[in-house]
Amino acid sequence: MRPFFPWRLFWKFFFKQFVVIVGLCSALLGFVFYYFAIDWSAADLRLPSLVFLVLTILVSGYVAYSLAAPLRTVIVQALRIADKKRTDGLIDHEEVLHEEEGEYYEIERALTTIKRKLRKRRDQLAHEREESKALMLALEDAVVSVGTDGRLKFFTAQFAAQFMHKEQFSSTRSGAIGSGAATVLLADVFRSPELLSLIFDCMNTGQSLKKRIYLKTLGEAADRYFSVTVSPLKEQRSFAIYGALALFHDITDLKRAEQIRIEFVENASHELRTPLTSIKGFVETMKEDVAAQNWDQIPSFLNTVSKSVNRLTELVNDMLSLSSLETNSPIRKESIDLFRLTHDVVDSLSALAKEKDIILQVQVDNPELCADEKKIEQVLQNLIGNSIKYIAQSGKIEIHWQDTGDGIDLSVNDNGPGIGPEHLERLFERFYRVDKGRSREEGGTGLGLAIVKHIVQSHGGQVKVVSVLGRGACFICNFPKQL
Repeated sequence: MRPFFPWRLFWKFFFKQFVVIVGLCSALLGFVFYYFAIDWSAADLRLPSLVFLVLTILVSGYVAYSLAAPLRTVIVQALRIADKKRTDGLIDHEEVLHEEEGEYYEIERALTTIKRKLRKRRDQLAHEREESKALMLALEDAVVSVGTDGRLKFFTAQFAAQFMHKEQFSSTRSGAIGSGAATVLLADVFRSPELLSLIFDCMNTGQSLKKRIYLKTLGEAADRYFSVTVSPLKEQRSFAIYGALALFHDITDLKRAEQIRIEFVENASHELRTPLTSIKGFVETMKEDVAAQNWDQIPSFLNTVSKSVNRLTELVNDMLSLSSLETNSPIRKESIDLFRLTHDVVDSLSALAKEKDIILQVQVDNPELCADEKKIEQVLQNLIGNSIKYIAQSGKIEIHWQDTGDGIDLSVNDNGPGIGPEHLERLFERFYRVDKGRSREEGGTGLGLAIVKHIVQSHGGQVKVVSVLGRGACFICNFPKQL
């Protein structure tokens, strides 16, 4: 590591002084010889000239060094501030500040102060950069920065995973978090005129904008619904807009939940309206018959009203049960005697089964389960009750509890009409019916299988259905051994 010295400045000072001194002395000597009429050709000037030349070199060197040496410290400080890496191998690191008065000292002290402030600011920026990087990595939302020319300046890994193809991402000069990705155009990533218009409107107006937009994403997610917030990027002093920052918040699940709530209200209103309309109609008819002293149809009307009230009560109870399950009501864990519980449910439904000459067959391989007894009873009631309602005369229903090693399975298998493959995915949705007309005739509320699904999931299990049209259906509920 060699010390630094400003030799170029030294030689500039040296040669300029040498030329000036020699020129002035030559002019002065010529004037003296001329004024005093001295014959210079008769004088021996070799020794004086040599002495003069040596003294001139020494004086010029001394003065040049005196001027260049103080500048050395100033230049060293400036180089250290400008490019520390480049000067680490060229200059030593001794303290360059000398306690001496003068303009050079003031400049040097000012540069030292600037260097200390810059070092502090550099450390602060490094910390902020690391914090920003950690924040971007933790964000689940996609973020992208776009220049006024429509080219990507910065993007997060989530943005690349959702919207950028492999060849686009590999063409950037960044890594998992993109910066300096000026080779990719925003229009190459998105084909949505709505989004492109939103971003450029933000840069043109200088106002933050927000909008909900459907966008195509990569992978299995397909089209997703995003809440896009775009904010302008402005210069600190001039406030000139040099780009925009867009944040993509995925609200697909919220949108789906909102749609489910809307459908639930519509379906619930429809299901409630049917028995209420029936009750209202028969009550109005009975009022007219009573006023006319016509008692013949009153018992039949009351029977119909009673059925509608029962259906309305069942629907309200199912809706309350489903609401309780969706709000994660606590599970009362206890050891259940599956053999006793299953036979109790079968006995309560045996009257309905006898009406259609249906055989109920129970097999319990694993006699105990740690779960909520009332909820497991509700599962059995819904699954067996559904099978009784929808299979034909002289059918058969098999209820089987078995230990699969991974858990305990409940299977309810019937030889009914089965379920078409187009219905299997939506079968456990609220108010979904395979045969809407027949379901209402049988007295179903459309919530039984949704309740079953929520009860099984609240116990940490899974429910599925296996069915072939015309060959019956098998509902399988898997419960973990320990909750």
